[in-house]
Amino acid sequence: MKTAIGYKLFRVSKKYPGKLFPLYVNANTNIPIGEWISAEPGERLENGKVKSKLGPLRYRPGFHINDAAPYVSHIGQKVNGKITYMRPDTVWAMVEYCIDHDYCEEAEANGISESGKFNYIKADLDYIPEHGFYRYKTSPVMTGEWIIAGEMKVIKILSDQEVKEICDSCGSDYLPRKEIINLSEFGFAA
Repeated sequence: MKTAIGYKLFRVSKKYPGKLFPLYVNANTNIPIGEWISAEPGERLENGKVKSKLGPLRYRPGFHINDAAPYVSHIGQKVNGKITYMRPDTVWAMVEYCIDHDYCEEAEANGISESGKFNYIKADLDYIPEHGFYRYKTSPVMTGEWIIAGEMKVIKILSDQEVKEICDSCGSDYLPRKEIINLSEFGFAA
């Protein structure tokens, strides 16, 4: 299996020490560390969307991973309407994902209308990319693109210092926290 390294944002809780959870879809599913897992589709609603903690979202199954850096500009705490800080219940993890099959062309083709106009919202797949991945831009304001992968392994939880160092090393923006997180309070070694 060919793999690549990326970064995934997870939700954590002091109530469930040492456990990682997806942010929105299948949000109560514990994601193990150090073990290859396959993505599970979320519950599809009658309108074709997927059930999530945010409400119905576009059905785009797979693990959503950032390959560039542990940074997103569209998820976090807002100050005066602008994302300014990481949420206090989230952590970044370094992950490995399978790249045996590249689904990018197929996903991009789905975004091209009959008239030839490109619509980034539709440049996705409505199934899990088995043994592979594709790139997708979830929001026009997000930095970079997501990798949407079918399989993933969490390698390790990153400290805020590691996140900053990775972001700095690749020239990425960095989203700080309003208050320092103590990973041991969430069941993770500091």
